[in-house]
Parts: sequence; C-alpha cells; structure tokens
Amino acid sequence: RQGGGRIRGGRPRPHGQVVVERFTDLLFLAQVALLFGALSWWLTPARHPGRAMLVITAWVALLGYLSLGGYFANFRSLPPRILPAVLLPLVAGLVLLLSAGARDLLARTPPHWPIYAQSFRVVMELILWLLYLQHRAPAIMTFEGRNVDILVGLTAIPVGYLCFVRRTWSPRVAFWWNVAGILILLNVVVHAQLSTPSPLRVFVTDPPVTFIAYWPYILLPGFLVPLAWLLHAASLIQLRRSM
Repeated sequence: RQGGGRIRGGRPRPHGQVVVERFTDLLFLAQVALLFGALSWWLTPARHPGRAMLVITAWVALLGYLSLGGYFANFRSLPPRILPAVLLPLVAGLVLLLSAGARDLLARTPPHWPIYAQSFRVVMELILWLLYLQHRAPAIMTFEGRNVDILVGLTAIPVGYLCFVRRTWSPRVAFWWNVAGILILLNVVVHAQLSTPSPLRVFVTDPPVTFIAYWPYILLPGFLVPLAWLLHAASLIQLRRSM
C-alpha cells in the first residue's frame, strides 16, 4: 500500500490528498531544519562547532542515501536495520555530553533551554496524527493510540519556566519530568518497533509502521528521537550540579 507515502500501483490519488501529504512532509522537514539550525547556534561557543555540525550533516545525508535506496525497508532483517539509526547518534551524543567541552557548554547554557526545546514534540505529534489521517501511520503511533509523548511537549515550557525562571517549583520537578519524558519516548520507540512488519512484530496495525524507513521520516528515528533523549540527558547533567 505505501512506502513513505507513495502508492505502489493502484488508482492515482486525488490531487487534494497529494497536496496534504506534501504539506505534511514539508512541515516535518521544516521542523528538522529549524532544530538543525538551533543546534548549530547552540554549539557555536563549543570548541569545534564546525566539526560537530559537519558530522551531523554527514549523518543526515547518510540516512537520506540509505533510505532512498530502500536499505531500511527490509524489515525481515535481524537485528532490525533501523536500530543502528537510533542507537549510533544516541551513543555518540552521550559520549559527547560527557566530554570536557560539553561540560563547559552546559555550564554556560541556561537550564531551562534544553527543557524548552522539548516543545518540538508537540509539532511532531501533530505530524504523526496527520500521517495517521492519511493512512500512512497507524493510530498506535498517535495520541489517539498509545503515544502520550505530546504531554511532554505541552509541559516543557511550563516546567522550564516555573523551575528555573520563576523558581516557584523545585528543580526536582524538572528532574522527574525528564525521567518521565525519557520513559514516555521509550514507550513510543518500543511500540513503533513492535508494529513494524518484522519477525519481532507484536502489534498488528493497519497500516504497519513502515513510514519511518523512508525519506524524510527516517529522520524521526535517526535524528529527532536521539535529539529528544539527548536533550533530556543534557538537562539531567545540569540538574545534577544544582541539586
């Protein structure tokens, strides 16, 4: 039925449907571009900002090349081919966060900034809902199913503001908010993997979760998910120093 929103065979789609799908794809890419730019700006005071952004750019380009070539679409492979797309940037980012340069950068970063940044998850959840309405993603991946990640995005600015700007809430609230955010995102990732048409499939959904194997949505597991987890990690490192 679909491969990243493409109909393989069958009747042509109505023009209106194509327009809505293209709008959803462009909205997703716009969000990625905005976060990419914000990350570049934040890394500017770091020791090697150009090198870091070059590595991230090369990673995004590699994901694009492999997804357009259908590499991630082989869901019968074990271990799942999409797993390294999540784990490699996550592990690399955690190693970077533990470096001396990252410690200096985090020391200069206001503690509410990494929390505020998590508000991007509201837009991402709306995009997932649009994909569901277009029959490109199953309900299980949205707030109509088992994905409550939108709550993290909706509460990000209030938590950051009340904990670190107004200081009416204890930093411990931010600590537990980060822990909850990590677990909620883990729930989404696990449900997504168990809904793919792979030997590990547990949830039979219509459609199965295949859109994340194609461009541009490979950037969801390959860029946005690791970024969200790393923002939580950055916030927790900052909190460890202040609590």
